[in-house]
Amino acid sequence: MPSASILSKKGLSILKFLDTKIPLFLLYRGMDPLPDLPRYDVMLTPKFYIIKREEIALKYPFQARKLAPSILDEVIGEGPHTYEVFPQGDGWAFVAYDPQEVAAFLESVGGSVDRVRHLYFAEQDREKFVTPVAMNTDEALTLVNDTVTVVPRKFLKQTDPFSTFDEHFRPDRHFAMAQERRSFLDRRLAVTLSSVMLLLGATYIAEGYRYHHAVAQAEHTLDQLLDAHPTLAGGYARTSIYKKYTAINHLQRQMRDRLMAISHLTGKESTIQTLSFDRQKGYHVTLKVPTHSSKTIQTLKTLAASQGLKPVTVRGGTLEIHGEFR
Repeated sequence: MPSASILSKKGLSILKFLDTKIPLFLLYRGMDPLPDLPRYDVMLTPKFYIIKREEIALKYPFQARKLAPSILDEVIGEGPHTYEVFPQGDGWAFVAYDPQEVAAFLESVGGSVDRVRHLYFAEQDREKFVTPVAMNTDEALTLVNDTVTVVPRKFLKQTDPFSTFDEHFRPDRHFAMAQERRSFLDRRLAVTLSSVMLLLGATYIAEGYRYHHAVAQAEHTLDQLLDAHPTLAGGYARTSIYKKYTAINHLQRQMRDRLMAISHLTGKESTIQTLSFDRQKGYHVTLKVPTHSSKTIQTLKTLAASQGLKPVTVRGGTLEIHGEFR
């Protein structure tokens, strides 16, 4: 099984490979204009930053960053500065740069801060500048007293070879532009999310219009059918009214139906002795048959059953009918 160190090296190699998809440019005075690309990385030369090294026993970058203002305040001028730190040798390198100056320079060469993904400093991998890197016809970038420095090319031996700045100079550690930190999202992600939201909004509007059109079409078709068949219109209206008021009048209808059914049981041979209607307890009716005729009583029982009145209790010449409202 591969060790964690081997896996970490492989992961680092993959990340560096992915980084090569984003071009790296060296920023210096007199450089050619930047190409019109949506995203790129930049490396600052010493003319854009101030650096100071201190041998301080600190473990984490955030600890060193807290000390950066007090260490660099004596060597930087007035104006807003951003501080960055990175380990170097047995100590830490403290860097200060003016983000407004960098932003203005980027605009002067056709770039913008919004397009900068990663920021690097030439001092991060100083050993790579042992061989000078030509910036223009007058200046070069090289290592002087263990510090990356911009020097006039006339001070270098004409026989000295020059390196070409390329992806080989990309450090492992990167920083973010100070102005870009003010936003939760970078420009590319913000544009992507805006596009997705715009697409969802357009889809919602289109679906709403389609639904509205379908409903309007259905109503138009229904109106045409009702106009062509007036009897259907009457039935449709009655059905609508019935559905609307059935739930409201259900109990009242039951009480009325029971009362009408009970009225069919009264006549010359039977009279209502007691009658009670209650929403919770139901209904209770007592019919009196004065003649006590068994034939009359049987007829009343059959008639009550046909009217849906159950059960029927017979006690002598008295019929008791009771039930519930549902």
